[in-house]
Amino acid sequence: MTEEKKQNGMTRREFVKTVGAAAVVGSALSMSLPKEGHAASKLKIGFMGPFTGPASRTGDQFKRGINMALEDARAAGEIPVKVDGKTMDIEPVWVDSQSSPEKSVKAVQDAVNRGVKMMVTGWHSSVAMACMDAESPLKMVHIGHQGESQYINFKINDHPEKYQGWFKGWASPPVFAGLYGPPLVYFMKKGLWKPKNRKAAVIVEDTDYGRGWGEALVVSLRTAGFDVMPYDVNAIDETEFTPIITKYKAADVSVVATTQTGGVPMYNFVKQVRAMGLKALFLAHGLTWTGEWYQNTGKASDFAICMDSPYPISPEQKTWMKRFKDKYGIDAGIAPSGQPYDHTRLAIRALNEAGTLKFEYLVQHIREKVKYKGVWQMYDFATYNDFWKDFSEEGTLHQLSRNDVRTGDFMKGFFFPLVQMFGGKPKILWPLDLADGTFQAPPWV
Repeated sequence: MTEEKKQNGMTRREFVKTVGAAAVVGSALSMSLPKEGHAASKLKIGFMGPFTGPASRTGDQFKRGINMALEDARAAGEIPVKVDGKTMDIEPVWVDSQSSPEKSVKAVQDAVNRGVKMMVTGWHSSVAMACMDAESPLKMVHIGHQGESQYINFKINDHPEKYQGWFKGWASPPVFAGLYGPPLVYFMKKGLWKPKNRKAAVIVEDTDYGRGWGEALVVSLRTAGFDVMPYDVNAIDETEFTPIITKYKAADVSVVATTQTGGVPMYNFVKQVRAMGLKALFLAHGLTWTGEWYQNTGKASDFAICMDSPYPISPEQKTWMKRFKDKYGIDAGIAPSGQPYDHTRLAIRALNEAGTLKFEYLVQHIREKVKYKGVWQMYDFATYNDFWKDFSEEGTLHQLSRNDVRTGDFMKGFFFPLVQMFGGKPKILWPLDLADGTFQAPPWV
């Protein structure tokens, strides 16, 4: 199935405005928060993630990163927090989105009924789009949801007052999907890769995130000189990709790219591409979003390239990775555990600095004063992104920089290096000044 410019007869802008309909099931959320909640000895914070469902392995990584952040914050004296004249311990409440917009809204309703006063992190753009509408009537601050789609930006920019409590935790796809093109051009110019042609295929999960990434990647590859077919979409829980890979073999593509937020769909696509002998360079965006990705893909993931996560470069990051491995006995998936770690530490820091849960004051503080450098990313919600260009598709310009996480280079902001996988280990290829390896063309291309 090919993505069209219109969704069910609507323009993309109209689609964005109506996607919040998934939140109708949460209409009961318009009730007021409990008036005596601040008097409790514990402050309940909701941590959202896909703890069950097709991305449950990602959710496991979320919990580990968040728990590690809470322990570190407590050791640093940041917990208990001091808000509204009270000293309060933090009680985490796990808000299970189940990778479903409808179920996530119900989970938010349950969390509010249990006394949650703030939300932190999350996964899936479609979940974010629904929860924005569910939470906005409550004047709920939500920090660091990792729904990244540019559709979220469009929605906030259309109604900034309504969604002022929503703070994205991940920059929109054109920030990094748009960066795949330049290194590919470099590899070809240097003779490291000699593709048989310039044909490319892209398949994405059927979500707001998947479509947003697909749009950005198609633009990037076309700018780099590739003839890219309109991107295909698959159900978020799809496990059988034989028909679409057969299509790509018949088209004789030199590049195949995918993004999947669920571990099993990604594992299966990787293995089936190799098993069917598709002779193409493989862009596997999201491959490392579970800690056990190599155990599930093995040598089928060798030579894949990714630009989907931070990677340990600084001594601080390498130390963090070792602590995680020592604590949990597995490698960290940096996007689903490292970034929620940062989001959690940021939320606690913001509460202590603002000293209040009052919506207007807390929002103003985060938007105007928070400039927080975590282990994996810098957070600045006031400054427009340095790397942003107006993203052009079919002649339409969208100012995506508004209401996005500020980006910058590795030490200053949000940056994902390009890596290539060998034996389950990433080698950084791009940018060149950070590279610890050289691109190797797969022997079958």
